[in-house]
Amino acid sequence: MRRCPGQAKELEMSPPHNRLRCDSMQPMSRLRLTAVIAASLLGGGLALATPVAAGPASPVAPPTWSASTPTVTGAPITSLVGVTCVTAADCWAVGSRFRSSSSNSGPALIEHYADGLWSTVTAAPAKAGTLDQLLGVGCLSADNCWAAGMRSGAHPGNLLEHYGAGGHWTAVGTPAPQGQLSALSCDGSDGQCWAVGAALNGTRAITFHLVEGSWHSVAAAPLTASFVQVSGVACATADDCLLVGFATPKHGAGVALAERWNGRIWSRVTVPGQLSAGGALQGVTCLPGHAPTTCWAVGQTAAKGSGLGPIRPLVERWNGSAFKLIASPLGSAGDYPEPAAVACASRAACQAVGSRGSGEDESRVLTEGWDGSAWSQELSPSPLYGIQTLTGVACPSAVDCWAVGEGLNKTGTGSLMLIEHYAAPVRFPEVAARRS
Repeated sequence: MRRCPGQAKELEMSPPHNRLRCDSMQPMSRLRLTAVIAASLLGGGLALATPVAAGPASPVAPPTWSASTPTVTGAPITSLVGVTCVTAADCWAVGSRFRSSSSNSGPALIEHYADGLWSTVTAAPAKAGTLDQLLGVGCLSADNCWAAGMRSGAHPGNLLEHYGAGGHWTAVGTPAPQGQLSALSCDGSDGQCWAVGAALNGTRAITFHLVEGSWHSVAAAPLTASFVQVSGVACATADDCLLVGFATPKHGAGVALAERWNGRIWSRVTVPGQLSAGGALQGVTCLPGHAPTTCWAVGQTAAKGSGLGPIRPLVERWNGSAFKLIASPLGSAGDYPEPAAVACASRAACQAVGSRGSGEDESRVLTEGWDGSAWSQELSPSPLYGIQTLTGVACPSAVDCWAVGEGLNKTGTGSLMLIEHYAAPVRFPEVAARRS
């Protein structure tokens, strides 16, 4: 349900105005929202001496969201889309970087969180006349990570980059078919990854499976559509995975797309709770090793009508065999929530992120938390201008999450990346003792 920058959002979802659709239809037209990774966010606190005075224990402050909008030298237009964490001290985020709004060549953007700081890491070189964009990232271990995306320009098609023991990102070829890879997920326990997206003509899903170090093309479930977007993939086990997205039939409103991998084939899954104008799922996550399987998928749905009708969140819980619609904050006119990504640290600790606004302009970021029984909206900064959104989230623990996204700069001619951190505020025991 996100709209292309500079275009009015359509109420019905046929097709949705989102980043992948904008890029595939207008690869050289970029009034883009892009995200610049934080170069100065600190993740830890200070080790302090024993308090000078004893006193009653102060209440533990709940986690809060903080934000940073760093810049990249030589790339005034930046965007972050996906994020993953190997540990709380080792995270990666990927996206795009541009020298100007008319850029048509250059490498992707990769950011690394280590030693308490985010910093820009050199991506694989782009081919001549080719613009590289990364949309998803996952790791099997600290020195074995993959990022997926797309190339546009002189060499359009899939983009896969690998980070190995040598400490460098390198481009790796994929088998046919070519397309736009929009999401990637890895599980270090079984050494497998999935990269998913849509074919170049935009009419079918494509999936690639990494097994024993080699990528193999796997047929998605049969689908007849005029446009397909695959936005997310996640696995509970090697034989239990979900992909989600959006599909527009040749006639009628588009609908949320979900497919399940059972170890042999992908098959379609019903997504309940969609309104008359259809729906779109944009993010999915699974908790490995839980029985029954617990996965969450998030997106949006809308009803047909005149004018700007209400947009509703589409929050689905997977129990191992079916999705169930779960209630989440509906918002109100001018503050419709549009979740785009979700991550869980446990069955009772999940975070969903996205954007919220009028349904025409998503002017603020959205963060919501799941406590094991209900979803509730959380306060989070929206430090940029115009349209602001979070598109990726990763949670190493219940009180430590990173979310990435983008927002317009002051002039409205480009975007800055946005990084937000969910963590408990640093407490100073001796100060609390003196105040008591």
